[in-house]
Amino acid sequence: ILYWNKGAEKISGYLKSECVGRSCADDILRHADSCGNEYCKAGCPMQMTLKDGKPREIEAFMMHKDGYRLPCTVSIKPLYDSIGVIRGATESFYIK
Repeated sequence: ILYWNKGAEKISGYLKSECVGRSCADDILRHADSCGNEYCKAGCPMQMTLKDGKPREIEAFMMHKDGYRLPCTVSIKPLYDSIGVIRGATESFYIK
């Protein structure tokens, strides 16, 4: 995680200082489907986008810092360099 804004802090309960420099696989938000299956354990959408360059939008539940789940939509988009090579991806989320 390279950037964490005030909106993400408010929604998730996690401060910027707790997230920047960590990996999404560090069990911070723990995106899961409606049955509780965590996406990072069953095929991480971020890793899939980094591999194939396809943007993704998933309906998920994220874990708030206080331990409860929030329904959200997660949008993942690849970032390309000037010659078209994938160099990263962005993830944004919003609460329903």
